[in-house]
Amino acid sequence: MLAGVDVGGTFTDVVVKEGEEFVHVKTLKTSEFLKDPEFVEKYSNAVFAIAGWIRGGKILRTPNIPEFNAKLFEGKRIENDANCFAIYAHHVTGFENLFAVTLGTGVGGAIIADSKLYKGNGLASEIGHAFVGGDEKCVCGGVGHLETFFSGWTIKKKFGRELTREELIKFDGFKILCAEVARAVMILDPEAVVFGGRIASILEPEDFEQIYNFLPSEFRPEIRIIKDPLAVAKGAAILAGEKDGHG
Repeated sequence: MLAGVDVGGTFTDVVVKEGEEFVHVKTLKTSEFLKDPEFVEKYSNAVFAIAGWIRGGKILRTPNIPEFNAKLFEGKRIENDANCFAIYAHHVTGFENLFAVTLGTGVGGAIIADSKLYKGNGLASEIGHAFVGGDEKCVCGGVGHLETFFSGWTIKKKFGRELTREELIKFDGFKILCAEVARAVMILDPEAVVFGGRIASILEPEDFEQIYNFLPSEFRPEIRIIKDPLAVAKGAAILAGEKDGHG
């Protein structure tokens, strides 16, 4: 059974891949999932997509899951959640070179280069924790990171609710997000920037076109949004079919 489990900042999704089809098994709150070791063991052969920093198969930090218990996943196949999203984005779009951005509780980034996941030394493209400016404290303990300007937790902190599409576009942090994505585009020169996650799902590709305002005219990656709430879990399930599903 090829299973993918997306352990997100808020919810955990379980998907299995049967041939070319994906089957949604279950969605529950991450806080509940982490209190049930038996549930983790039930899918011991799955790839677990973790909203955290992973290097060499070890979970170093999970800024957006404060109650995270790394011991539950010792010996399990793990990968960063944004990396799993990028794998699925490549699967459905066919782009050989893309930059993936997840907008949910936090902001994740991942790179597909020449049709392969690029991880650097393990933590490549942690765009949400790039220094942008100011002295606002981030959930990771740093200050002035992108997530302090734009992220699900920042929006909740500032507004106490989720924003509409119109409100998101007008939110100052959205412009800062677009500027940071543009910086990544300048370095990577991808064919496409593919967005996913709960916040991205209520936006449209044209909303992100202001990314082009921060770029020379020669840089014009296609902008796509994957509005599939199970995209990360599906990417993890795809990875489960490969020999090495470790981060």
